Amino acid sequence: MRRLDWWLVLAVGVIAACATLAQRSTALALAAPGSVNRQLLWLAIGLGLMLAFSLADYRVLVRFAPLVWGASLLVLAALLVVAPLRAGTRSWLVLGPYTIQPSEFARVAALLAAAALAGEHREPMLDRQRIARLCVAVGAPAALVAAQPDLGMALTYVPLLLAALWLGGLPWRVWAGLVLTGAMLAGGAWAFYLKPYQKERVLTFVDSERDPYGAGYQQRQSKIAVGSGGLSGKGFHSGTQSQLRFLPAQRTDFIFAVWAEETGFVGSGILVGAYVLLLLRMFVVSLYARDRAGAMLAAGAGFVVAVQVIVNLAMVTGMAPTTGITLPLLSWGGSSVWATAITLGLVQSVWRLRFANV
Repeated sequence: MRRLDWWLVLAVGVIAACATLAQRSTALALAAPGSVNRQLLWLAIGLGLMLAFSLADYRVLVRFAPLVWGASLLVLAALLVVAPLRAGTRSWLVLGPYTIQPSEFARVAALLAAAALAGEHREPMLDRQRIARLCVAVGAPAALVAAQPDLGMALTYVPLLLAALWLGGLPWRVWAGLVLTGAMLAGGAWAFYLKPYQKERVLTFVDSERDPYGAGYQQRQSKIAVGSGGLSGKGFHSGTQSQLRFLPAQRTDFIFAVWAEETGFVGSGILVGAYVLLLLRMFVVSLYARDRAGAMLAAGAGFVVAVQVIVNLAMVTGMAPTTGITLPLLSWGGSSVWATAITLGLVQSVWRLRFANV
C-alpha cells in the first residue's frame, strides 16, 4: 500500500466527491433519488477494482492480453446480434435488471494488447509488421464498436493507437500518411456513415444560429449553465438549468455543466485541477515504468483519459460539437466508472512495481 501513488489516489478521491455532489443534484432535478445510491455503489465498487488491480502484477496481466483481447472481440461481435436496440445502438448487454456496456472494457483489453506488443518491441523504430499488429489490436474492437453504431465510443480508441505508435517510434512519413488517411476516413464517414442528426450537430457547431432549438439546443443550454455559475456558483441544488430540466443529458454527457452552474469558477477550477493532477501522475508513472509494457500501459491510459476529458469539456463549453463522450468518473454509469477504475489500477500497478527486479 505504501508503494501506491497517493497523489493519483487524491485526484481520484476529489473527482469521486465532486461526482457524488453533482449526481445528487441531477437526482433531485430528475426526481430519481435512487440514482445517487446507484452511483455511490458504482464508485465504491470502482475504488475496490482500482485497489485490486493496483495490487496485481501488470506483467502477468499483459501476458494474458491476447486471451482477454480475443474474448472482448467475441463479446462485441455478439452484441451486434443479441443486444437490444437502445437509443439507436446495440451497445448494451442486458443481464436481467442490469445493463453493461462491453465497449468500455474492450478498450481496457485493447490497452493490454498494445502493452503486450510494446513489450515485445526492442527496436528504436516500428516496422511495418508491428504497425499493422498495433492497428489491428486497437482498430478491430474500435470497428466493432463503430458498427453498433457508437461513433463517440469508437473515437475514444483513437488516442490509444496514437499513443502506441508514438511510443513505439513511427517515422514522420508514416505520420503524414496517417493524417492523410484520417482525412479520407473523415470524408468517407461524412458521406456514408454519419446519420443526419450527427451531421446536423457538426453543422450547428459551425453555425450556432442554424438550429438553436433543435440540434444546437443541448449545447446552448450547457453554455448558459456554465456561464451563469459566475465565480462561486448558485449553490448545490440551486442551478436553474439543471433543476428546471432545461439541460438535457445532465447526468451523463453534460454533468460538468451542472457542476459549473452550482459551484462556479471556483468549483470548476477544483475539478479541472483534479483531472490535471490525475493526468500528470499517469504520465509521470509512464516515465518511471521499468519496461516498455508498463510505459505503454500508463501512457496509453493517460492519452485515453486526457482526450475524454478535453473533448467533453470542449463540448460542454461550446468549443467542440456534441460527440456523446462522457467525463471519466463524473458521468453517470457503472460500466464507465468500472473500466476507468480498472485502467487506473493498472497504472498504479506499474508505479508499484517500478523498482521490481523480477
